Amino acid sequence: MANNAIIGICAVFLVALVVAVVVGVTHIKTKSDGEEISSSNKAVQALCQPTNYKETCQKSLASSNSSDVKELIRTGFQAGLVEIKNVLAHSVTVQELIKDENNKAALGVCQEVLDLAIDDFQKSFDMLGEYEMSKIGKYLLELKTWLSGAFTSQQTCIDSFAESSNESSQKMQSILKTSMEITSNALAMLNGLSTIVKELNIPNVGNIDTTGVNRKLLSAEDMPEWISQADRKLLQAKPMDLKPNVVVAKDGSGKYDTINKALAEVPVKSPDRFVIHIKAGTYKEKINVTKQMTNVVFIGDGPTKTIITNDISVAKNPPVRTYRTATVGVGGAGFMAKDIGFDNSAGPEGHQAVAFRATADRVIMFNCHFTGYQDTLYAHRERQLYGNCLITGTVDFIFGDAASIFQNCMLVVRKPGPGQNCMVTAQGRNDLGTNSAIVLQNCTISGAPDYIPVKDTNKAYLGRPWKQFARSIIMQSRIDDIIQPEGYAPMTGTIGIDTSFIAEFGNRGPGADTSHRVAWKGIKKIDINEANKWTPRVFLESETWIPSSGVPYSPDMVPGV
Repeated sequence: MANNAIIGICAVFLVALVVAVVVGVTHIKTKSDGEEISSSNKAVQALCQPTNYKETCQKSLASSNSSDVKELIRTGFQAGLVEIKNVLAHSVTVQELIKDENNKAALGVCQEVLDLAIDDFQKSFDMLGEYEMSKIGKYLLELKTWLSGAFTSQQTCIDSFAESSNESSQKMQSILKTSMEITSNALAMLNGLSTIVKELNIPNVGNIDTTGVNRKLLSAEDMPEWISQADRKLLQAKPMDLKPNVVVAKDGSGKYDTINKALAEVPVKSPDRFVIHIKAGTYKEKINVTKQMTNVVFIGDGPTKTIITNDISVAKNPPVRTYRTATVGVGGAGFMAKDIGFDNSAGPEGHQAVAFRATADRVIMFNCHFTGYQDTLYAHRERQLYGNCLITGTVDFIFGDAASIFQNCMLVVRKPGPGQNCMVTAQGRNDLGTNSAIVLQNCTISGAPDYIPVKDTNKAYLGRPWKQFARSIIMQSRIDDIIQPEGYAPMTGTIGIDTSFIAEFGNRGPGADTSHRVAWKGIKKIDINEANKWTPRVFLESETWIPSSGVPYSPDMVPGV
């Protein structure tokens, strides 16, 4: 079953890639064979020029000898699918891997996240099929978000095997090599569309804004066409006045006494919000808001009154993988939570132990507490906003590969285990084309009372690059003196030291002095124009989905800071 699943996944990757980059690109007229080949070669060269894996790109597209869209799709699909089938159908690698219990656990994560990648590519396929190429600038960020999510999902699969052994990880990386190259190429093409459009002289397509800098406030008249009618109603609604669909209460005063029982009532992929009021109490549960549970809202009675907790960890619960340690995991798009505490009480001896994992797009968390030690908050993939939240932890306690902004949050370092240093962030971007980053805006980075006495022994840093092209931006924030003057530490060897993008702008406090930061090539100096690119309006295209929540936030630079 695993082989068939991965074959299907890779097939969808290829179909989506070809559709994503060629729909609307070609125009058809009668040509001689020589002209047709020349036109096809020119299109293939233009499409593959910005990619990182040109040989894979050319193999996928070049053999058609046609500029016809359908022929390109057909030829690319056949070439890629035959290759993937040969790799998997005639290989015993997967069967060898799953003989080990640790690898079985990793494969379980792979099946879940690669299923999400299929959805990302299907959405990209559908969107490009529905709208004209001339309007691609209006939905480009959606495509980049979904394709970035697909890439992250594949990387997560590999990382889950890395928790077993480097050998297992390398084998899975080999299996996914082609699909990851195809995904990377798709992102490179989207990011290079402006050049491609000019080179191919595509009619009716003007300058394409691939950065989002020119985004403006949306009215009902100029909302992108891809926003559904249900989402339009939400965007035009008054600030949050949500009546619960279900009430959960430990004391029996609600319909259910557990959150999982309430989640069983959530309609499948509903365009409407499903609100669950979780009354005060401590709920020891493991929650999974699946991809089918869209637009779910958790409302608590306060982050110190309504608490969801568990103690699952990598060290205490083998062979569980980091991804599966989350007390609450969210895979359903449009998830919101307000006034709730999320906790993983495994302690420092539990090592990786996630309190909250967000794998979905358009996640909003407001006035929530996230409490743990190592890997407290897993901002896994796609777009997320955290406002007025408290996050506590030790090692990499905000990590992941989402396009995430933490605005007006308190980030508190607590006392770690013996010999451990503390890292506030660990960003996991592993391809130059993905649109992910961790952005801290107008946050306060400080130490808990139990950390202050050990801060000179167990040192604290703003972060470390988890992957090669890690991106983290800290701006308009207060940094206390618990942070070492160097600011950052390496993860493993020299990974990300020269290739990451790490920037600070407009910060304050005794730890904000950048004159003694590490002298890495990855440390960047940015001005106000660059800083504006990391605001919610631009980076998250926030005005298309956050206003309907009623959550107060600043779409631009936080005023008065």
